[in-house]
Amino acid sequence: MLRCLQTPLDPLSIWLCWQLTHSDLTHLFQCPPLRQLKSLHLYAANLTNFSPEPLRALLEAVTPTLQDLLLDNCGMVDSQVEAILPVLSHCHQLRGFTISENHLSVATVKKLLCHTAWLRSLELQLYPVCLECYRTQETVDQERVALIRAELTETLRELGQPRNIRLDTKYFSCREFYLVAFS
Repeated sequence: MLRCLQTPLDPLSIWLCWQLTHSDLTHLFQCPPLRQLKSLHLYAANLTNFSPEPLRALLEAVTPTLQDLLLDNCGMVDSQVEAILPVLSHCHQLRGFTISENHLSVATVKKLLCHTAWLRSLELQLYPVCLECYRTQETVDQERVALIRAELTETLRELGQPRNIRLDTKYFSCREFYLVAFS
């Protein structure tokens, strides 16, 4: 369907698309109307068993123009996120980046902070509460969250870039947000 477009596409939102295939994602980055994409929103697109190459290629194609990237609730894991880090750090127009409700470790969230540290336009950052903070599937260990918030604050301090980020629990039924700030 996207191949039929004659004019460049500015925003692209794919919501609640659990049938998205690896082939669909591969075709997205090959679609000329997406080359000037400013906003890419993938929410609940189920990337759990995908190799990271199509998403990385799509991000590479839109790096010069991308302003908002939302990859929330896509079932992403550390290895998939780590594969897109080099490209993400070159998205200099990026204003908003959210990757909440995914299954990421503290180490990967720290890597995300390091790779986005020098993106001057980045204002909104929403990350998942790290896997290490969950006692059970939907129960967050508040003491562990406090320790990880302190650890992430120290990472921000070491980077020397004042900013605020938010952490979001991955389960809607017990949704909580935590602020991590360094100014």
